[in-house]
Amino acid sequence: MKPLKTTLIATTVAAVAGLGFLYSGVYNIGADDQHIKPVYWALETLRERSIAARAGDIEVPPLDDPQMLLTGGADYNDMCAGCHLKPGKKSSEMSAGLYPQPPNLSLGIEGHAGHEGGHGDVNTSAARQFWIIKHGIKASGMAAFGPTHDDARIWAMVAFLQKLPTLDPDQYQILTARAEGEMQGMDHEGDAPEATAREASAGHSNSDAHHGMTMDQPATTAATSTPEAAMAAFQAAMKSGDAALVKRWLAPEVLIYEGGAAERSRDEYAAHHLGADMAFLKKSRVEILKQSSGGSDDAAWVTTESRIRGESSKGKSIDLASTETALLKRTAEGWRIVHLHWSSQDFKPKL
Repeated sequence: MKPLKTTLIATTVAAVAGLGFLYSGVYNIGADDQHIKPVYWALETLRERSIAARAGDIEVPPLDDPQMLLTGGADYNDMCAGCHLKPGKKSSEMSAGLYPQPPNLSLGIEGHAGHEGGHGDVNTSAARQFWIIKHGIKASGMAAFGPTHDDARIWAMVAFLQKLPTLDPDQYQILTARAEGEMQGMDHEGDAPEATAREASAGHSNSDAHHGMTMDQPATTAATSTPEAAMAAFQAAMKSGDAALVKRWLAPEVLIYEGGAAERSRDEYAAHHLGADMAFLKKSRVEILKQSSGGSDDAAWVTTESRIRGESSKGKSIDLASTETALLKRTAEGWRIVHLHWSSQDFKPKL
């Protein structure tokens, strides 16, 4: 009986001490004061084991649809970037004041220090991200978006998160801008919204709206609802070196004229010049000098005149005047490119 009595007394004393500690207010709950290590470990372990237990059975759908990438990108920029940041941003007013610090999702694994979900296979990471976005995390600042967003829209955000660490700031701007007429305004870091090239997105009329714009500046349009936007997304994919995404914008029967040669399908282009074209563009600065477009509801053309400065495969500096003619058709998945014609010569400044 004595051991039992001792145990009961010890338990009672511990309970009273615990209640006294809770009611005393001695523990600093402020977000600017870190948890003591045992508390931090307990909360981190509770969070990760809880998520793992609930996300393990989630079936991950295909996440390689470019339309998902654009939809999810726009939502991420509006709802998540203020805390989880964007390429080129190390902190924001929101993220700096949160504790625990939210992971910088634009950095990939190295930005997930202390977060188990930053590691592991792609499906496990995607399922975890879906569960967190849908259900949120108590007392962490992470809201639950399930009550306001359906599963398809949440999976689109997950698709974007898989691509986010590979984007530079310019590609991020292209892939996260909303179509005209959708929700726009100040983002979570207080940046002013970019001007929209209305002439280009309303009726495909001839326009010099893109004069002076570069592929290294924020894009002025982005959504697959217009041929111009499809071309902008295609160019961003080329510059990022993402062959799979580039191929999604090309129709299987695409005809490509380049350097006096013809490639008569998407697969033929992918097997020959795609890799070299992406490698060249990734290291080059492309300045769009003029862009025009036209067409109907089902077929359109986009012509682009650019200046490209970079290096040849042999390391020689080059400065080119480039022209691009693109023909597109509307499909069930959005606008797709059916013909491209590229040509270039040495750039000669106008006197």
